[in-house]
Amino acid sequence: MQVNAFQSNVRSKPERGGAPEIIPAVIRQSHLMKRGGFDVFEGLVDARMRREMLSEAAALLPHATRCEVKVSDNEEVRGGKPRRRFINAQGGPLQQTFNTSPGVLDFLRGLTNRALTFTGEIGTYSYYMDPGDYLDIHRDIVTCDVAVITCLHDRASDDGDSGSLCLYPDRLGEPLSRIRATPNRGAVKMRVQVGQTIVLYGGIVPHALLPVAAGQARIVSVLCYRAI
Repeated sequence: MQVNAFQSNVRSKPERGGAPEIIPAVIRQSHLMKRGGFDVFEGLVDARMRREMLSEAAALLPHATRCEVKVSDNEEVRGGKPRRRFINAQGGPLQQTFNTSPGVLDFLRGLTNRALTFTGEIGTYSYYMDPGDYLDIHRDIVTCDVAVITCLHDRASDDGDSGSLCLYPDRLGEPLSRIRATPNRGAVKMRVQVGQTIVLYGGIVPHALLPVAAGQARIVSVLCYRAI
């Protein structure tokens, strides 16, 4: 399974300057970083798998936990507790089978680093069900160098940014507090459509999920991998 086996609907981007020195050379030189640290793909999850994962997510929803943090902590490193409001559930066996698939791992390694592995942890499903559900600007935890997020369901209208990802590929080395204070500077807003998957250096590229609109009900599969 080669990188070009999937159709990308995001333009390939030239390598960006100014990447922090703490980013290992193997990551800075990777295909994904040359595209800005993220890209969106069609076909990584096919239509049948998407329907089955959506059914699994729906079955797990009654056991899910509502996550709400009203004030972001002052943690400037990866992880921390950014402001948020959404529902989260531990993934099931179907998602885990996809998570550990040799074909998926080979594809991701071609994009990022041949040493990439899944974390060994179970993935999650995230549900943005109520108007205003969101996740504030953050970098992912240390066990999530690479995030693989697939949109399973979204009733958003075509206009507006509700439920879009907001990424900051030109502000890799800045403290989160500075980015949160100037959230419009360098913001790249992108709606990952139903069936599409974004592969993101989640521990490097600051990102957020913008508030969803009334009736939108966005459900995504979230998987994490170690790249370094």
